[in-house]
Amino acid sequence: MLKKLFGICLALGLVHSSMGQISNEEITELKKQLLVAKHDSTRGRLFYQLAYGYRFSNIDSSLLYSDQAIAVAEKYNLMTIKSQMLSLKGATVLEAGKLPESLQFQFEAMKIAEKIKDTSSIAFALNRIGNIYMELADYEKSHEYYTKSKDLFLKIGDIGMVHNEISNIGNLYYLMQQPDSALYYLQIVYDASLKNSNRNEYTRPEIMFRMGNAYRLKGDKEQALLYYKKGIAESIIDNDIRNLTMNNLFIAQLYYELGIPDSSKKYAYDAIKTGKIVSFRKGVYDASVLLSNLFKDRNEYDSAYNYLTAANVEKDSLIGAKRFQDLQRIVLTEQELQRKAKAKRIADQTRQQQFVLIAGLAVFLVIASILYRNNKNKQKANIKLENTLASLRSTQSQLIQSEKMASLGELTAGIAHEIQNPLNFVNNFSEVSNELISEMVDEVDKGNTHEVKIIAKDVQQNLEKILHHGKRADAIVKGMLQHSRSSSGQKEATDINALTDEYLRLAYHGLRAKDKSFNATLKTDFDKSISNIDIVPQDIGRVILNLITNAFYVVNERQKAESGKLNAEGKMYEPTVEVSSKKINGTIEIKVADNGNGIPQKILDKIFQPFFTTKPTGQGTGLGLSLSYDIVKAHGGELKVETKEGEGSEFVILLPV
Repeated sequence: MLKKLFGICLALGLVHSSMGQISNEEITELKKQLLVAKHDSTRGRLFYQLAYGYRFSNIDSSLLYSDQAIAVAEKYNLMTIKSQMLSLKGATVLEAGKLPESLQFQFEAMKIAEKIKDTSSIAFALNRIGNIYMELADYEKSHEYYTKSKDLFLKIGDIGMVHNEISNIGNLYYLMQQPDSALYYLQIVYDASLKNSNRNEYTRPEIMFRMGNAYRLKGDKEQALLYYKKGIAESIIDNDIRNLTMNNLFIAQLYYELGIPDSSKKYAYDAIKTGKIVSFRKGVYDASVLLSNLFKDRNEYDSAYNYLTAANVEKDSLIGAKRFQDLQRIVLTEQELQRKAKAKRIADQTRQQQFVLIAGLAVFLVIASILYRNNKNKQKANIKLENTLASLRSTQSQLIQSEKMASLGELTAGIAHEIQNPLNFVNNFSEVSNELISEMVDEVDKGNTHEVKIIAKDVQQNLEKILHHGKRADAIVKGMLQHSRSSSGQKEATDINALTDEYLRLAYHGLRAKDKSFNATLKTDFDKSISNIDIVPQDIGRVILNLITNAFYVVNERQKAESGKLNAEGKMYEPTVEVSSKKINGTIEIKVADNGNGIPQKILDKIFQPFFTTKPTGQGTGLGLSLSYDIVKAHGGELKVETKEGEGSEFVILLPV
């Protein structure tokens, strides 16, 4: 058994240090081997190779195989392999622009590597932390980590990775607008790559576009174009989709600078196409902005607007204020842990000297406390009981308020998504209108009345659109304020269909903002004959939001459990949430149905009880359904549930008209 484990370590360790991009044929062969592999040792090696091979061509597949390799490492307590896989996983999510997650993985990987004194894994983690700081434009910090990594690779004799760090340092000088220094370092790596026939030792497509960038910055655009086109050829050979995107993008930018728009457009299209394959959002964003400018230069404003909108979508997915705050939190947390560890070591040195004294004092205090409590026990019994009851009442009030604030938090991400669209429209139509007015002034000066009228009509249409989307944003904000304020208890005439539809969309976008992997089919069937009904909109809104949020939670849990599995009919599970309304005999019926796992019969009678929840600790207060039940009862209505294990549940709100 020990020999077997050693074999796993040896096989995977060699892969970590030497494997580069692999071809589609090699990936296919690895998958064939995986199908017939019987031992965990073999499967672990194959998982690692596939994770690495898919890193630049299919991020989702790379992450899947990384998790499977980590599971094998944890099963056999292989800390070296776990460290290597966590670092690789961090490098992979960095390609998708997830900097906080990437840094977290690298810190975790480096902790394990330092504990087991694995120099190679430490060096790889340092290299990848340098990549993260480069993305943040903190070039000084990035240079520090690259240099530490280079020194460690030199120490263990990994010359290929030494040259990789030299290339990274050369790229930093390019980013700092120092082309001569950049070319000095990049030329070293370029010459070494030409002498070495082993393609796995060097990422040639990356070396090519970095050389091209340096020459472009230097003003030698002919040489820059030469290296970019070499980079495309090398990317195709290595099946390196990410660096293929980079070389296409830089050629597009270069042709734009040279005033050759048709060629620029062609390569920009290619960059977007390949960038989307590997979720390379930064590349897609830059190419979309370039295309927007190209169409704008040709007065094709519709196309320019479309690509500008696409660029904004990608920009929203890149690092914003929230992600940057998350990143800062991770860094500060890591620093704080290091500080506490140092303080703990100092405290441990003095604690042994003081132990006897502290122990004696503790015993004395315990005895004194017991004697005191025994003497005062009878007198304090009633006081303690009253204090406990008061504390329970206070805690219950706090939990109820916490449940209300939790529902407000569920809406926040969805509202942010909803309000961004009308704001984008307002900004873009305003910009276009400003340009049209400038054109109209020119036509007025020329005395061209006919053209002035046409332009004025376009401006009028734009203003109508601005007004429409402005009112939409205003409605969203008012709805948010209404939900956030305390309930007045006053009933208002409310469009129940509009209220339900609004909370459905906001809840869905809120969950999508927290978990990008979540997706579900939404079905609605609203009875249009229902007129406004008298309800307290804040309270009924919380009930609807709670039921919809619970529905999304259960279908998401089932999707995670059945991921990759086929049902008896040979189909994949499709999470679905249905919301409907109907008027029946003077009663309004609102249904929220899901195709989750259903509610077990043994707990069905408990779900409306306060503080009862099936969610993991920390994910629910157990008050949502209880408060919802009380709110509906206060409206003279009824809240019911119908469920079938393995098929789903249906919650029904009945409200009197």
